[in-house]
Amino acid sequence: MRKIIAASLTAVMLFAMTACSKEPEQTTEAPTATTAAATAATEAETEAAETTLDDVYYAPPAWEGYWKATDSDENFEISGVTDDGFKMVYFHYEEGTIEQFNYDIEFDNPEKTIASEIGSANDHGGWEYTFNFQGDTILVQFKTQEQVYTRAEKPAEET
Repeated sequence: MRKIIAASLTAVMLFAMTACSKEPEQTTEAPTATTAAATAATEAETEAAETTLDDVYYAPPAWEGYWKATDSDENFEISGVTDDGFKMVYFHYEEGTIEQFNYDIEFDNPEKTIASEIGSANDHGGWEYTFNFQGDTILVQFKTQEQVYTRAEKPAEET
């Protein structure tokens, strides 16, 4: 009986020693986390690729203010800028004298750097004013002409 107990104890000890010398088994949790992160990144890239220009918000550039022509006494003042457009009081030559005109202007591109009169050119006698914002200047195009306006200080009102 002692021999059986001794053989059993020897077997148990050998089993315990071999079990302790093994390296721990790899768990599958780390690859799963890596796979989840890779999947999330792929989904984000796909989502970004599906975004169109219409989905992007562009804040209107600094249109508001007083603008004076570089080569004449014409000028305009822009106010009430919104996401859709702005209001303008335009002093320009009409039949040899400067006259005041009030316009509602709408943005023509998502970046809000080009604007024109509301409606189509056909609504305005076959042509319309188009305003191209260029930072400290605005290029105004009409008919076959164009004129540059620069940001300026508004002159004091005469009383």
